Amino acid sequence: MSRLTVTTGRASRRGLGLNRMGKGGNKVSVIIPCYNGKEDLKRLLPCIANQTFADYEVIIIDDASPDRSVLEYIKTFIKDHGNMRLVENTENMLFIKTCNKGIGLAKGDYICLLNQDTEVKSNFVERNVEILDADGSIGVLSCVIVDQDGNNWFTGGSFKGGLPTNLTDDFQGIRPVDFVAGTAPFYRKEVFDRIGLFDENYRMYHEDVEFGLRLRAETDYKACMFPEKLVVHNLAMNILRLKVSYLSSRNHILMLKKYYPRYLPKVLLWYTLEITRILVRSIMEPSPRLFVKPRPWMLPFFVKTKLLWLSWTLSMAGGILAGLVNRQSK
Repeated sequence: MSRLTVTTGRASRRGLGLNRMGKGGNKVSVIIPCYNGKEDLKRLLPCIANQTFADYEVIIIDDASPDRSVLEYIKTFIKDHGNMRLVENTENMLFIKTCNKGIGLAKGDYICLLNQDTEVKSNFVERNVEILDADGSIGVLSCVIVDQDGNNWFTGGSFKGGLPTNLTDDFQGIRPVDFVAGTAPFYRKEVFDRIGLFDENYRMYHEDVEFGLRLRAETDYKACMFPEKLVVHNLAMNILRLKVSYLSSRNHILMLKKYYPRYLPKVLLWYTLEITRILVRSIMEPSPRLFVKPRPWMLPFFVKTKLLWLSWTLSMAGGILAGLVNRQSK
């Protein structure tokens, strides 16, 4: 178990939850797991520090970043923000364990998990709180998230026929969904008290989908989206794409085994067809430039491309096998 190192900022009238101080907690706890990404934090922290809602705390958890300038930046920034604190993991715990650690430290009635590569509008916390306060049946909530070009990024989705489908369309009102994306969601703390934290066997990817399915299976709470675009996701990729393929397919199979085993044969067939399609494409479709005008210097690029396609399919197949035998991911 890693040792906690905590740094807090100076007291700030704006940051401290003045109307709840007597209760020893805040209305909202915002948890920001981070790993390197100082430039991301330079965009995010000023946004989250200047919210129209006052009664919230911010817990930044550094997951043993090799770039130590990240810690220096955070410590400098939070000095003037009394509602912010830094927690340092002494070993790399990865995303889900770091999120669970933050939830355990949180004092708020509502808990927001915020990706470090996001930017939020000044009324981000306020609008989520208003909707949760108004409808006690909502257990998990998210606004619409857009990418850096202003296009809708997936905020939530449905789980039909054993396959998760991400929703990116515009809509009106409050929309119930099967799961909410883990980019910038709000949770009632009571939900974690009732059904537990994120499943650490998932490590990362699809943990938000599994949590939504568990919420629906074990409570009467709803997972919902609302149409206001309050978050920009800058889509930083801090993990190898082959690992994404492995973990996504592995965790998908784990979900099916737990919640929808009847769909497992159908989904395995779908994966088989998808892997076959990728392999056939990588073998049968040579680079047009190489085919029309072969050049010796093109050969290494051609071979590398084919190997990447092969590696992608092998990682997907490995994830499926690991999910079927329920092997822990290292």
